[in-house]
Amino acid sequence: YAKILRRPICLSDISDVDGIVSASLFKMKFPQGIVVLAGPREAAKSPILRLPTWDFVADLPCPGKVRVRADHHKTNKPCAEREYYDDKAPCAALLALRALGLEESSLAKKLVGLSIETDTANIKSSEARALDSAIKGAPYWGKLYLVERLSREGLNCLNDERVKGWMDRAEAAKRWTEYVSTLIPVERTTIVVFRKDIRIFYRYLSILLERRGAEFTSLIVPRGLFSIRIYLGAQPTSPYDASILALKYGGGGHKVAAGALIQCAFRERVIRRILRDLKEYLGTSTMKYLEVLGSHENIEVVTRTLSD
Repeated sequence: YAKILRRPICLSDISDVDGIVSASLFKMKFPQGIVVLAGPREAAKSPILRLPTWDFVADLPCPGKVRVRADHHKTNKPCAEREYYDDKAPCAALLALRALGLEESSLAKKLVGLSIETDTANIKSSEARALDSAIKGAPYWGKLYLVERLSREGLNCLNDERVKGWMDRAEAAKRWTEYVSTLIPVERTTIVVFRKDIRIFYRYLSILLERRGAEFTSLIVPRGLFSIRIYLGAQPTSPYDASILALKYGGGGHKVAAGALIQCAFRERVIRRILRDLKEYLGTSTMKYLEVLGSHENIEVVTRTLSD
């Protein structure tokens, strides 16, 4: 449809501030352009997303034919006709800023600054927290709405009543995540198996555990009937690399934050395999891990041990 109308098209990451800001930069450059949002797995594997030639892709693996791509993920191979790729960059939006020639735009630079805060897990400003909450709380159409509004009026869009509603929803989930984090004892390597998806922000939980001293975190979460999501995190100065195991399971990310979605018919068998792989990666004969049982007010955390 976009190509019939001869309008440029962009594919950007749906999941966080970095992807939404990158898409907003595209809309600043091309106000008539069309934005599609997707996750990394969809970008890499969806046959529909492989059909068009994308004018711009940000913060995602290659979906097929791409003219310009801006990305900083260690596990995403360069693929576009023109690559703005740097796995040492703090966020993809910084590379998108250069790719789109928006270095002189004060609005663009402001949004990129917020993207750096959120993507490096170093949120210091109230604006970064508010934008992060708005994006996390918004449905798909709401994220597209934010892309459009950010590109035209910047952070003034956070005063929109519907945007405030998405922020409130995410802030409630963040408070719930913070409560759950207090129930989890922290070790240098903190491995947690959730028996139910308790609807928290799992990446945020990893960050909270790392703030309390964990150098490496792995959260294993059931998704739907036949999937497992694994979230991996590592302190920047630690000897661990979160992307190694993520790549093994078909996912990706960085040294400090990575993940994978694993499709499986026999969930328990796959969880045991993940735990064995974690034990091997950590180089220990005995590995302690935690199980989170129940949900909501009935959460129980139990310590388990995996030995040779």
